[in-house]
Amino acid sequence: MVVEMQLVMEIAATVFASVGMAVDHGFTDLKVESTSVFDKGPVAYWLTIVANLVTWQFCFMGTAAMVFLTTSLTGGICSTALMAINVVGGVVVYGDEFGGVKVVSTVLCVWGFCSYLYGMYMKNKKLEKERGELVEMKEVVTQRLTQL
Repeated sequence: MVVEMQLVMEIAATVFASVGMAVDHGFTDLKVESTSVFDKGPVAYWLTIVANLVTWQFCFMGTAAMVFLTTSLTGGICSTALMAINVVGGVVVYGDEFGGVKVVSTVLCVWGFCSYLYGMYMKNKKLEKERGELVEMKEVVTQRLTQL
């Protein structure tokens, strides 16, 4: 059900954006941009557009699937990690400026992600210790029962 809802939202957003572009002659602007602005040529331009569309659809469907299979907290944490990767990728691949706002947002994303991972590590460590104590107690009770 979650994936179907995500799919319906994606289709609605695609239709809404396509109608808006058709009304505002945005598709004509894309054609002009592919031939005169994009320096790799029109084929590379359209392949970039299609690859970008497919990649984002996989990202959104993956996030919805993660929420469905785990929790919304896990989906949010992974989205936060993706934001930091997206900023760094833009700087590395496209040569964007890595100014103050991007630095702060990236540091906060990485900090939040690392805090979550550390918290889960400590929680799992505590659970393993408690389970180990339970196993030891079970062995002691079993030994005493066999002695009776």
